[in-house]
Amino acid sequence: MERLIGSGEGPHVVNIYGPPGVGKSALALHVAHRLQTTFQSVQLYADLGEYNGEVPTATQILQRFVADLDPSTINVPVGTRELPQRYRSLLAWQSSLILLDDARTTEQVADLVPGNTKSLVLVTSRVPLAAIAGVSLHHLDLMGLDESLSLLTAAAGRRWFAQDVDDARTLVGQCGRLPLALRIAGAILKKKSHWSPGRLVEKLSDERTRLTELVEGPLDVRSSFEVSYCTLTDDESRAFRVLSLLPLNRFEVRHAAIFLQISENRAERLLEALVDAQLVEANDEARYRYHDLLKLFARERCEQSGDDPNGALAARFLSIFTSDFLESYRESLLTSHWSEVRAEGLIRDDLLITTPDALYVPPRLASINGDLNCADWQNAVTVSPRLLAVGGPGAGKTVLADRICYEVARDGRLFDAAFNVPLRLRTNRHQSLDRLINDSVRLRHTLDMLPETLELLLHRRRTLIVFDGLDEVTVNERDQAREDIVEFSKMHPEVRVVVTSRPGVPTQKFDESGFAQYRIEPFSAVDVRAYIDKWVAATGALRHGEAPLRAKVTAPDTAQWLSTPLLLAQLVSLYGRFGRLPDGPFDLYEGTYSLLFERRDMYRGIRRSGVDPNTLGGLMCALAYEFVIRPAGTGDMPSDEFRRAVRRALGSHTSRTVEDRGSAEELFALLATSEFPVHPTSESAGEAEPRWTLVRDPFGQYLAARAIASDSGADTAFTSQVVKAVRATGFVEGAAFVAALLKNRRPDASRELATAVRTALGKEKELPVRECMEQILRALG
Repeated sequence: MERLIGSGEGPHVVNIYGPPGVGKSALALHVAHRLQTTFQSVQLYADLGEYNGEVPTATQILQRFVADLDPSTINVPVGTRELPQRYRSLLAWQSSLILLDDARTTEQVADLVPGNTKSLVLVTSRVPLAAIAGVSLHHLDLMGLDESLSLLTAAAGRRWFAQDVDDARTLVGQCGRLPLALRIAGAILKKKSHWSPGRLVEKLSDERTRLTELVEGPLDVRSSFEVSYCTLTDDESRAFRVLSLLPLNRFEVRHAAIFLQISENRAERLLEALVDAQLVEANDEARYRYHDLLKLFARERCEQSGDDPNGALAARFLSIFTSDFLESYRESLLTSHWSEVRAEGLIRDDLLITTPDALYVPPRLASINGDLNCADWQNAVTVSPRLLAVGGPGAGKTVLADRICYEVARDGRLFDAAFNVPLRLRTNRHQSLDRLINDSVRLRHTLDMLPETLELLLHRRRTLIVFDGLDEVTVNERDQAREDIVEFSKMHPEVRVVVTSRPGVPTQKFDESGFAQYRIEPFSAVDVRAYIDKWVAATGALRHGEAPLRAKVTAPDTAQWLSTPLLLAQLVSLYGRFGRLPDGPFDLYEGTYSLLFERRDMYRGIRRSGVDPNTLGGLMCALAYEFVIRPAGTGDMPSDEFRRAVRRALGSHTSRTVEDRGSAEELFALLATSEFPVHPTSESAGEAEPRWTLVRDPFGQYLAARAIASDSGADTAFTSQVVKAVRATGFVEGAAFVAALLKNRRPDASRELATAVRTALGKEKELPVRECMEQILRALG
C-alpha cells in the first residue's frame, strides 16, 4: 500500500477480497492504522455489510460522510442528487483515507470514491469489485502453517508446552488455516484455561459438529458462511451444496458436469459464479476445490435440503471413474503370464509355467513384536493395517507382493484392488508416491490410470498398496523413502500399506508410525516337499528321477541353506535339466555359472553370437561389478551408460572373435534378447533404448565377486574393490563369495578382507553401511 501511494497520482482504490473468515477486515484495519500519519486530514470508515437484514445504500453512507465532514448539513439536508458532488467538494483539497468494509456491490462504492489526487480508498469485499474505475484488486489467501500457528498462539494468550505443539498444529489443520476459525479456537482456549489443546482437538474431531463447536460469542464461522451463501441463485446454491459431495479434493469442469448431470458449459458457468462468490477456490489449471470448513457447511446444507439422501450421485461417479479401470486391471493380473520364482539367469526355452498356482507355496508371516505367528498375508493385513515384511535374499518378497495383487484380483472379498509398487522404479526422491503408483501400473500392465481414478481408489475403494523393496533403494534415498511412505499412510488412512525389505534396514520411523513388523519365515521341510510335488506335477516328471532330489533337500545339512524359495527353485531347475545337485549356495552359483557360460553351448547345442561362452561369462561378471559399484541414487542403468560399460568390459576381455563379429553392438543386442543376469528391466524390455538391471538376488553379487577375484594378483587391490561395492550397494553376500573364490589361490584372503573391512568400519559414518560391514565381518569369522 505504501509503495502504491508513492507510485503516482490518485485517487488510489484498493479492493481486498477473499472468502469469508479469511481476515479481510482485520488486514484493512491494520493497514489503515499503519497509514494514518500519511492521511491526517480526513479518515472515514463505513461498514457496508448487512445489519438487521438490510444492506446500507451508497446514499445512506454519503449522507453520513457529508454530515461528518460538514456538521452544518445535519439540519440542512442535502438532496440525493447533490450528495456525491457535495461529498467530493468537501474532500477536494483533503488528504483522505477512507475504509469501506464488507462491500457487496460496485454500486455501493462508486460514489464514495473522492475526485482528488490525495486519497486512498480501502475496500474489503467477498467478491472482486473489478468494475470500480482504477481499482487495484488484491486477493487475500489463507495463512501459511507458521502464520496460522502464531495467530492461534496469540489468540489463546498462552505458550505451548512441548507436548502441546502437535495438538496445536492439529488445531490449525482442523480450522483449515482460516483466521476466523483460528481466532475462535484461540478464544475458547483463553476462556477455558484448564483445557489443553488436545481437549479442543477432540471436540473438533467430529466433522459433523465442527462448525457448531467453532462459535465463541459473536464470532461464528457458520454465520460468516451464511452471508455469502444467501447471495446465490437457486441453481448456484444447489451446485454449491451437491458438489461438496464430489469425492475428489480437486476437480475439473468435466467432473462437475458428470456429477451434476449437466452440460460442461453450464457446469463451468455455475462454478465460476461460486468462485466469484468466494465459496469455491480455483487455480490457473482450471481445477476447483472447497475450503475444508466450507465443504462441511455445504454438506450440512445438502443434508438439510435432501439433495442426495442415498448417496446415489457419489456412487454413480465412483463407478464411472473406477469400474472400467478395475476390470481391465483385474484382467491383466489374471491373464498375463505369471512370473513365479525361477532359476535366475537360465535361458529357458523348453519349460514355461503359466498357471499362477503351479509352483506357488504360500509364505508364512511371523509377527516380530506381536503374537501373530505363521499367518498368511490376509490375516496379517487384517490385524495390521500398516505392515513391514522383512525377508532375506531369495525369501520371496517380490513374489509375495505380486501374489497379493493376483489373489485380490482373483477373490476380491477383502479388497477391490492391490498394487505392487517397486520402489526401485522411483525416478528421483521428489517423485510423489501417487505418481509412482500410476507409473508402476502403466509400466507393468500397460494401463493408463487417470489421477482422479487413483484418488478415488485411495479414498473410496478398499485398496492395498505394497511398496516393494525398500532395501533396493540406495542408502542415501532410504530415509526419504521411509518418510514419504509414512506421510502417504497418514494422508490415506483408509488404505492398507505393506512395505517389503531385507533385514537390517533401519525401521525407527515405521515403528513410530504404527507399522507392525513381520518376518517372512524360511521354508519348512513341509514347504520344500510341497514345492517338489508341485514341480513334478507341473513338468510331468523329473528326467533324472525324484529320489536323489528328495533325499538331497531333506538332508539335515541342506535344510539350513535351502530354506528360501529362490535357492530351492534354482536347485530343482538345475537338477531337473542336468541331474546336478549342488552342496550349498556357493556351489549352486558355481554350477549355475558353469551351465550359463562355461558349458552353455554344449548343453544348448546352438551358437547365439560370435562371443565364446568363457568370454561372455567374463563380460557378464565385469558388467555385474559395474552395477554393484554404481553411485548412490542412480537406479537402473540407462542405455547410453550401459553401452559405455559394455565397451569397458570388452576392453578388458577382448578376443579376436569379438572383434570380428561386431563387438559392443552385437553384445548389446544379445543381452537385450536373452535371459541373462544382466538384462533390460521388465518395464522397458522391447524399447529401442531400454534401461538395464542386474538380477536382484545373490547370484548377481556372485558374478561381481568373480570379477573382483579374477582381477586380484599379488597385491590386495581386491579388498578395496570389495569395500567400494559395500559402500555402494551393501554387497554382504558378494564379500563372502570373493573370499570363497580366492580361497585356493590366496589362503589368507578371508583374513586380508576382514582386516580391510574392519579398517573401513572404523572410518565409516553411515549407519546402514556400518551394519553391512559388521555382517561381513561376522560371515568371515
